Amino acid sequence: MSISNALNNAASGLAASARLADTISNNVANAMTPGFGRRTTELSSVALGGFGSGVKVMGTGRTDDPFLTAERRGMDAALGATGTRSDAYERMLAAFGDPGSAGALSTLATRLETTLMSATASPQSVPKLAEAVTAAKDVAAAVNRIAAENSRLRTEADAEINRQVTQVNDALKAVQDINRKIANLEPQGVDTSALQDERHRIIDGISSIIPVRTVKRDGNQVAIYTANGAPLLDGRLFALSFQPAPNVVTADMTLGAPLGRLMQDLGASTGPVPVDMGTGAGLMDGGSLSALFEVRDRIVPEFDAEMDRYANDLIERFRDLMPPAALDGSGNGLFVDRSPGPLTGLAGRLQVNAAVDPAQPGGAVWRLRDGLSAAAPGNEGFGTYLEALSDAMVDPRNPVGFVSQNAANGSATMASEIASFFAGRAARSDEDRAYLNARQAVLAERETHAIGVDTDGELQSLILVEQSYAANARVLTVVDTLMKLLLEA
Repeated sequence: MSISNALNNAASGLAASARLADTISNNVANAMTPGFGRRTTELSSVALGGFGSGVKVMGTGRTDDPFLTAERRGMDAALGATGTRSDAYERMLAAFGDPGSAGALSTLATRLETTLMSATASPQSVPKLAEAVTAAKDVAAAVNRIAAENSRLRTEADAEINRQVTQVNDALKAVQDINRKIANLEPQGVDTSALQDERHRIIDGISSIIPVRTVKRDGNQVAIYTANGAPLLDGRLFALSFQPAPNVVTADMTLGAPLGRLMQDLGASTGPVPVDMGTGAGLMDGGSLSALFEVRDRIVPEFDAEMDRYANDLIERFRDLMPPAALDGSGNGLFVDRSPGPLTGLAGRLQVNAAVDPAQPGGAVWRLRDGLSAAAPGNEGFGTYLEALSDAMVDPRNPVGFVSQNAANGSATMASEIASFFAGRAARSDEDRAYLNARQAVLAERETHAIGVDTDGELQSLILVEQSYAANARVLTVVDTLMKLLLEA
């Protein structure tokens, strides 16, 4: 009985060592695989009749650290939101132009100021008049360019919202399918660690879009909720929906009129219900999806509105501060609204009065000197209207409605103040992004250390497995020798 028991013990030890070697080799092979959780094989001693009867493999499981994973996913969401906002600010400021660069609005406004002064000093010089008109057209074109870029930003944000909603729904459906597979396979004793790895990776893909937390359910399944408590998957799928804008998003479009909002199917008889996004306190706020709503509905529209106010200031200062005789027959000044309408969207409609634009029918640069309604060139030495234009450009007007202005300023200074104000917001967003990026890297490293593969540790374990295997093999050899002696006796 003792010899046969020793044989059984050694055989079970060999089997356990082989299983451990298989687990270690799998870990080492997947050391660089994203989302791979280190496998651990659990062993248990076996007793029979009060005596040791070898070792039993209890199973192989996936290492997990729910707390660290939740912390890292929360940081993924925060980083996704901040990155989305920073990218938007970067594009807005790029359209505005870096201070001092040739195409920057503030630079062009300063150039208009200097060319008007130069024309005032030499009213008889047609080239100087032409330079002033060109400078005015460049300012109008820059304001139009910024408005167009703002429209593109909002349009792209709207399309990206739709893409991310589709991505989240697809990911939730994939997790739901994996949950079902795990529920079917685990009762059969099948190792589902690979499926759990895949589920982990899929949920990671959601976490930067919407901050999520997972809840363990029976059968090694998981439910998914947002960090603020909205259900996404718990047995059934709570699908999201979004209706993208059919065409280009323009300055006059707002949430619900006609821009779409996020909806969720919570099983209500009335259909999907609206979800507040981009407020900072919504049930799904905190990730890139909510930040896209912020970009589309708040950040870019605020910048757009500031540009509309700047365009309106240009129209008013070159109309209200000019002698009536210097205006055109409709009472307009140097800048006009291309198709008169509300203040919203004015930046996209700003243009130079056709009366001074040689590219327009009947336009002539000398009207800058002689008055916009002049039928023929006047006295070449007349500089009163040019002086009034120059004074209007630098006149410190009260910045009614502006969010970027704290004091009355001339037009070029106003442009610089707008750039500085939004550059400050961009800088703060970039600082947040840098901090969160560093924090996320630290948490990701800690999570990898906790659940990932340490190849040095695995190789050390492999040495122990090798020694155990050799020892059990030696026991078998000894038992074999004893059996032969017994048979030869």
